[in-house]
Amino acid sequence: MKFDVSYTKLANGVRVLTIPMAGVESVTAMILCKTGSRNETLPQAGISHVLEHMVFKGTKKYPTPMAIAEAVDSIGAEQNAFTSKEYTGYYITSAAKHLGLTLDIQSQMLTTPTLPQDDLNREREVIVEEINMYEDQPMSKASEEFENLMYDGSAMGRMIIGTKETVRATTSADLRKYMSRWYRGGNILVVVAGRINVHQAQMTNVHKLIEERFGGMRTGKIDNYETMADYGKVEARHFKKKTEQAHFVMGVPGLSILDPRRYALQMGQVVLGGGMSSRLFNEIREKRGLAYYVKAELDSNFDCGYLGVRAGVNLDKLGEAMSVVKDEMLKLSDTITEAELAKAKEYILGHMPLSLEDSMGVAQFFGMRALVLDEVRQPSEVEEKIKGVTIKEVRRVLGELVQDKLIRSVVVGPGRGVVHR
Repeated sequence: MKFDVSYTKLANGVRVLTIPMAGVESVTAMILCKTGSRNETLPQAGISHVLEHMVFKGTKKYPTPMAIAEAVDSIGAEQNAFTSKEYTGYYITSAAKHLGLTLDIQSQMLTTPTLPQDDLNREREVIVEEINMYEDQPMSKASEEFENLMYDGSAMGRMIIGTKETVRATTSADLRKYMSRWYRGGNILVVVAGRINVHQAQMTNVHKLIEERFGGMRTGKIDNYETMADYGKVEARHFKKKTEQAHFVMGVPGLSILDPRRYALQMGQVVLGGGMSSRLFNEIREKRGLAYYVKAELDSNFDCGYLGVRAGVNLDKLGEAMSVVKDEMLKLSDTITEAELAKAKEYILGHMPLSLEDSMGVAQFFGMRALVLDEVRQPSEVEEKIKGVTIKEVRRVLGELVQDKLIRSVVVGPGRGVVHR
């Protein structure tokens, strides 16, 4: 699968990625900024997410939240935003003929937001309630505490949403300062994917629209992330919480998105717990009935990552479940088979076309890689990397990373059961 991609740069450093798509009527305009929670100091925790909320509160041209909403609704478009550890994104998906308006709305939000203190005061409490919701969910708590343990309490291990204290302390002036520091030049990527391939004149017009709306942003080079010092110590932590189930996360340090071994590690993750036919699902749920859900996952960032397993189990089965998960993790490198590897490849390759069927999926696929890695990688190139992984490579990377002495774990639940070490 290959797309006709254009990757250019404006004079102020803003990068532009356009991906024409045949057979679709929609277009997605996605604006990505290379900053997220990992760029925050401890007193700033959550400011990236607060800012993401606040740019919807009004701009010079669209002075109120209702004005922005009405402009989007007037063309039947879908608008949303998201904050991660390494980037923040804003997108609108609409009929192709409305691209000019969607780019105008987004450029206004990111260049002339009013960030009124009164609205901020209200929005901070909305976010505090969001934090309360996460704290009430034991699996969210387990994931939060596991990442804090794995990433040694650094910004990479903190909740993206921040804390009640830091969110409530955020001011409009703080938001303006943060925006001035990070929302500029090379940290911005404008992605347009969808029905923009009628003829060359239209493609030229798309680039003109982007230049008009984002060419005036502050100039700046691409900022690099501050390198994470090291992973946290090997430890098993148990956080007491009154729940009907115990929830745990267990894992080891993994690989960054720059590491070519990540494809081999992904094969191991899929075989271990990537679906309903995986080893963990079969052993933990189907054979032993220890858990309703169990899943292996990879976290891959610019310079760090982890391979983890999460599960929710009966309280009196916690010790057994954690022991089984640990055993399955440790024996994988020696026992994974060619047949399992082939199945894992088909699982991943089968999911890829599904994620690229619409303009939103295509914008995400190309945008995330271009923003962080400053490169364009075609789906066909990723497919070839996956197809080329050998059983020897999978066994080697699993043997290097998945070792007993490297396993960390976090449990959230009542003070019952036995932790694995």
